[in-house]
Amino acid sequence: MKKLAILPIAALIGLLFLQANPKPEADTVLAFHPEAPALPAEVKAIVQQKCYGCHNANSKNEKGKAKLDWDALEAAKKSKALASMGKIKETLEEGSMPPAKFLESNPDKKLTAEEAATLMQWSTGKKK
Repeated sequence: MKKLAILPIAALIGLLFLQANPKPEADTVLAFHPEAPALPAEVKAIVQQKCYGCHNANSKNEKGKAKLDWDALEAAKKSKALASMGKIKETLEEGSMPPAKFLESNPDKKLTAEEAATLMQWSTGKKK
């Protein structure tokens, strides 16, 4: 019976430890997990300028954050990052991002053909 009493106490201590030691904030955004494919500077720049506003951990756009969170992607292991890259590739092929309705009020967020090509090349794992 004493063992059963210890279990909730251990769980509580674990929770307290997690709250006292939150995940440290990254100094730079989009610094991928060491096993994940590297994010080249030109891709990082496009993402920061055109995508990150809706697709980040602190975004108020819950739908955008749920579909792709660049903050979660940066910490992902290689297999998860590659799966996300595949979804990014599909979205680029569809031309559905950024959404047309969003672009009505934010035309500066539209991807140029060159930007889309750069993201597509990265998402397929091809190097220039």
